[in-house]
Amino acid sequence: MGRLIALLAVLAFAATAAEAGTPARVASLGLCTDELVLLLAEPNQLVSVSFLGHDLRETPLATKAQGLHSNDGRFSSVAHLKPDLVITGGAVNRFARELAEQTGTHVVDVPPPLTLAELRNNIRTVAAALGHPARGAALIAWMETKLGSAPANAHDALMVVAGGLTPDVHSIAAELLAHAGIRQMVMPSSRVTLEGLVATPPPLLILSRYRADQFSLPQDWLGTATRLSGRTPAYVDGRLWSCPGPLAAADVARLRAEITQ
Repeated sequence: MGRLIALLAVLAFAATAAEAGTPARVASLGLCTDELVLLLAEPNQLVSVSFLGHDLRETPLATKAQGLHSNDGRFSSVAHLKPDLVITGGAVNRFARELAEQTGTHVVDVPPPLTLAELRNNIRTVAAALGHPARGAALIAWMETKLGSAPANAHDALMVVAGGLTPDVHSIAAELLAHAGIRQMVMPSSRVTLEGLVATPPPLLILSRYRADQFSLPQDWLGTATRLSGRTPAYVDGRLWSCPGPLAAADVARLRAEITQ
């Protein structure tokens, strides 16, 4: 009986969506777009998100993806689901986009945002494609409330992620940090070393809690660097910053409160 009720609900939604001209079978092919559709779509509207969207180590929204088909980022892995809308993520899904378009499937391409302005535009784009522009406006309003105004007095700091990589001072990560009252320090290269951090420790070190067990980008040495430098680092939830989206705004609010204590 439960399955029958669920099936009827899906069919009813599909009929209503068809009448309203909104997509009823939506597939997202990348983590950044997974998060947006999971936040903006009706649950019965989605048929698939990427395998990363199902991984709680990659996104806190993974629990919302339960029951959805997992795809590998290629259109061929969702074609049998007959989606009426496929959302791709820029150059990383270029071939998937081209193949989907060849089959006549409607495609909305949402490149990774490089600025907060581009993130806002991506939210509006996805919300409109899903038929829920009001939800997009509400999500942006929530994000703006969490971000707040950038404090006038900023703390010089250095964010370092896995492998010793540092965000560029003109990146969206640096823009987010500014709303936390943090000014990302200019570095001569995009990577720091253990020796460099110990010899010249930044006033504030910000580390990412994200897949610390990755073999390809080990970051255990960052813990060694903090101990040797005598600095107490601040932390961000790296899942929210690897694909900077609206959820990162909540981490910004937490970080701002933490460093102003």
